[in-house]
Amino acid sequence: MAAFVSNQLQPLKVVTHNLPAFIEEPAAALIGQECYRTLVLDLDLTSTACLKLALSKALGLGMVAGGAILKLPQIMTVVRSKSARGLSLSSYVLDTVATSITVAYNIRNGFPFSTYGEMGFLLAQNAVLIVLITSYSARPTLPRLVPLVAVLSSLAYALSSPSLISASTLSFLQTLTIPISLSSKVPQILENQKNKSTGQLSTFLVVNSLGGCLARVFTTLSETKDALLLWTFALSALLNGVILAQIVLYGGNPARSSSNARHPTLPRQHVPAAVAEKAAAVQEKVQEVLTAAADKVQEVSGISAAASTPPSVSTPKRNMAATGSSVSGSGGPGSAGRRYVRKLD
Repeated sequence: MAAFVSNQLQPLKVVTHNLPAFIEEPAAALIGQECYRTLVLDLDLTSTACLKLALSKALGLGMVAGGAILKLPQIMTVVRSKSARGLSLSSYVLDTVATSITVAYNIRNGFPFSTYGEMGFLLAQNAVLIVLITSYSARPTLPRLVPLVAVLSSLAYALSSPSLISASTLSFLQTLTIPISLSSKVPQILENQKNKSTGQLSTFLVVNSLGGCLARVFTTLSETKDALLLWTFALSALLNGVILAQIVLYGGNPARSSSNARHPTLPRQHVPAAVAEKAAAVQEKVQEVLTAAADKVQEVSGISAAASTPPSVSTPKRNMAATGSSVSGSGGPGSAGRRYVRKLD
C-alpha cells in the first residue's frame, strides 16, 4: 500500500525539490536530513521509522500549539462567571509542581522541544488559574496567594540550577511526579463526586488534556523512550479519562457548595413575589392563633388556682361591715366564701 502511494506521488517531486528555504530548512531540522530526503525529496513512504518520526513531530508541534490555548477556555469561564466553584486549588498547585519538574527534566536532558514545549504554556496558564481561584474564594486572597507564589518561585529557581539540584536528584523528582500527577487529579475527582457536579470545569480542557496525554505517550515511545515520562503521561491520561466520565455523568447537574449540599435552598431572588406575600400572610395568621392560645391557657390557669383555695378561710369583720352584709340570713357562710373568691379574682 505504501509503495503504491509512493508511486502515485512521484510527479510531485518537481515541487518538493524546489521548496523555498524557509520551509526546507526547518523541516530538515525537525525530522533530520535522512528522513527529509526519504519522505520529502524522494516521496518514499515505505520507511516506517521515518513515518513514525514525522508523525511524532507533527503531534508534538500540534501539542505545543494546543498547549498555548489549552486552558484559556477555563480561564474565560471563571472570569465570565466570576466564580471558581468546582475547581480545586490543591489540584492546580500540585499540577504546577509536577509540570515544573517535568519541564526542568526535559530541558536538562536535552530532549527535543517538540516533546515538552506545551508545558511551558501550561505553567503560565496554571499560574493565572491559581490567582483566579484564590481571588474568587470566600477566604482572604493574600494570606493564601503570597506563600504559594514564594514556594513556586523558589522551586523554579532550584530546578533550573544544577548546583542546587543534581541530575540524579532531578531524576528522582521526576519519579515523584507520577504520584504528584495522580494526586493533582484525585482532589478534583473527589470534589466532583462530593458535589455530584463538575461545576465550572471546562469540558474543552479535559478532552484536550486527555488527547494530549495520549499523544505524549506516542511521542515518548517514538522519540525519547524515557520510561519515567511514559508512565507519567499514561497515568495522567487514565485520570483525565475518569474526569471526562464524571463530566458526562454529572455535566447537567448545577454546581453546589458543601455548605448547602445536604440542605439545598433556593436563592431568595428566585422566590416569586406572590408566594412571598402568601407566606407572610400565613405567618401572621399563625402568630395570631398562637397568641390567642397563650391567652386562653393563662386564663384557665388563673381559674384553676382560684378554685383550689380552701373554703374555711373567713372574711375579716371590718370588710363585712364595710359592705353592709351580715353572716345571718339567706347569704350565710357560702355567700362570704363566694365574695372571698371574687376578691381573689
